[in-house]
Amino acid sequence: MIMYNNLSVKDNIATISYRLMRFFFVFYILFFPLGIAFREIGSCGAAIGLFFYYSTNYRTSNLKKWKLKWIYFIFILYLIVNSFFVSINVHESWYAISHNLYKGFILIFAGIEFIRSPKDLQVLVVAFAIMGFYEGLDGVFQAILGYDLVQGTKLSDWGRLTGSLSTPRVGNLMSLIVPIAAGSYFIIKNYCRITVAFIIYLILLIPPIFLLHGAKARSGWFGFFIAIIAFIYIRYGWNFKKTIVLLLFVASILIFGPDRINIKTLSSAPRLELWHTALKIFTHYPVFGSGFNTYPNAFNKLGIIHQKNSNQIPHPHNIYCQFLAEGGIIGFTLLMLFLFGNLLWSLKKIRLLLEYDYHNYFLIIFFWSSYAGYLMTAFSAHNYFRTWWLGMAMSIIGVVLGGCTLIQREENGN
Repeated sequence: MIMYNNLSVKDNIATISYRLMRFFFVFYILFFPLGIAFREIGSCGAAIGLFFYYSTNYRTSNLKKWKLKWIYFIFILYLIVNSFFVSINVHESWYAISHNLYKGFILIFAGIEFIRSPKDLQVLVVAFAIMGFYEGLDGVFQAILGYDLVQGTKLSDWGRLTGSLSTPRVGNLMSLIVPIAAGSYFIIKNYCRITVAFIIYLILLIPPIFLLHGAKARSGWFGFFIAIIAFIYIRYGWNFKKTIVLLLFVASILIFGPDRINIKTLSSAPRLELWHTALKIFTHYPVFGSGFNTYPNAFNKLGIIHQKNSNQIPHPHNIYCQFLAEGGIIGFTLLMLFLFGNLLWSLKKIRLLLEYDYHNYFLIIFFWSSYAGYLMTAFSAHNYFRTWWLGMAMSIIGVVLGGCTLIQREENGN
C-alpha cells in the first residue's frame, strides 16, 4: 500500500490485484507441465486476482472492450443450464463444468487482461518458450534413459514419449506451445548478433519439436501443421498456387507418409466408430443433447455396442462430435460461434493492428496460429472438458483476444 499511497483504496486494490493476476498467470504457464498442483496454484491465484480487479476496475478492463464477450457468457450459461436441467446424468455433467470453472474457463480472462502493450506479448512468448524447452528436454532425456526426469514415467506403448505429463498427449500440448515459442527469435535477435540469436533459437526449439515428434500424437501433428498454414496465411497471404502445393503435400503424406498418418491407417482408425456413435446420440437428442460429459452414459443407454473401442470410453475424441451428442444443435452452434467467431473476429482485428504498427505487434501472429492449430487438434483428440487441455487453450485464446484490444487502445490514443 505504501507503494501506491498516491492512489485511492479502490485503485490500490485494482493495481495490486492486477499485478497478482499477471504473476500467477505467468506462473501457470511456466510450471504447467510439472503437475496438477502447479496448475492449481496458478489458476487459483489468477482467478482471485481477476475477481478483485474486475470488482474495482472493470471500466478500464480489456473485457469491457471485447465485443464478442456475450457469446462466451451465453456459452457458459448454456453449459450450466444444460447440466442441471437436460443432462441424463447431472452428477457427471456438473462435475465436468464445475471442475473447469476456475481451472479452465476463467483463464481466458487472464489472457485477455494480461495484454496491455507489445511488451506483454514478448513476456508470454518467453514464458511459453522456456516451458516448451524444459518439457522438450525432459522428453529428450526420456528417449535416452527410458524414463522422464520429473515424474519418472517410462516410455508409453510403441515407444511413445510422454514427458512429465505422463501421457503421449503431451504431443498435443507441444503442438500449442511450439508455434508460440517460434516467435522467440524475434525477441532474441534484439539482444545479440543474428548468428548467436539463431543458435539460441535452435537450442530452444529443437527439444519441444523432438517431443512433439516422439509423442507420436497424430492430432498434435495435424494441429501443428494447421498452425504453420495459419501463420503463412496471416503473414504472407494465400493464393491458388499455395493451395495446389498444399494439396499435393497433403496427398503425398497420406499416400507415402508414416503408418500412423497414411490414408490406409486413417480410414480404419477406431475413432471413426466413436464419431459415428456420437452422431447416433445426436439423432436421439438433437436439440439439447444428452448432457455434457455423458457420452458413455448415452451410448450405453441406447444399447450401442462398439466393435473397435471399449464400451467404457468416456468421449468421442472430437470436441465437435462431442458437442453435437452432448449439447445438441444448440450447444454445437454456441461452441462454433465462440471458437470460430472469435477466430475470424480476431483475424480482422490483428490485420488492422499489423497495418498500424507491424514491427511492434508482429508476435500476436504466433498466438493466433496456435489458436488455429488448437481447432484442428480438437477435431480428433481429447474431451473438451479435459482440464489441462481446456486451461491451456483458454489461456492462448485469451491472449489473442487481449491482443485484439490493443487496436482499440491505439485508436483511443489517437
